[in-house]
Amino acid sequence: MARRFKNRKKAVTMVELIFTLGVFVLLSVSIYQIFRSVNQSFKHSQNKLDILQTTRIIMAGLRNELRNAIDKPQEINDRLNIPVAADKVIQYYFDKEAHRLFRGIKGSVSEADPDVSEMRPFMFNDGQILDFTYDFSYGDSKSFVESELTLNAKVWCKVSMKILYSEKFEQLSEEDKVKILENPDEDPRVKNFFMVISPRKVNWLLQVTQ
Repeated sequence: MARRFKNRKKAVTMVELIFTLGVFVLLSVSIYQIFRSVNQSFKHSQNKLDILQTTRIIMAGLRNELRNAIDKPQEINDRLNIPVAADKVIQYYFDKEAHRLFRGIKGSVSEADPDVSEMRPFMFNDGQILDFTYDFSYGDSKSFVESELTLNAKVWCKVSMKILYSEKFEQLSEEDKVKILENPDEDPRVKNFFMVISPRKVNWLLQVTQ
């Protein structure tokens, strides 16, 4: 009789088994939620890093080309033309439908524009760049005697970009895409990047400030 009672005491009851399974499931769900949250945070941070890095590459290239322009950058046929050599013009084209930025090269400003298929798209996916604009100020001075510092203060090019910064555009719902495109400035996920560049070479600055 004592032996039977001893064996019954060592056995696992159904209540204990259910309780153990419940604790195991609860721990598993908690660990999964933690892992999922960490994974989402990592992807979110990685997306922002990739987007920021690509934006910096675009801006750095534009800054160098604009600062070393040998003649006035111009907007022709909705394209930014930057003459960087006697036989080389860098051209930027922003596709407003696909929200994609392209860079191409041609021999001179008067030469025919390259086809979009011949231009290199930047690494952004369609939709990531919400807007790409540029503006020029060439001064209105009538004086022939100007210092380089004064010239550079009057001659500048401003480039602005609106970027969907924290998420990938292709991963948004259709409703979200429409909302962002309609009011990009009202959405906290959109970041504005801009820079104002003064050309380094002054051989053409004299023309635009006289």
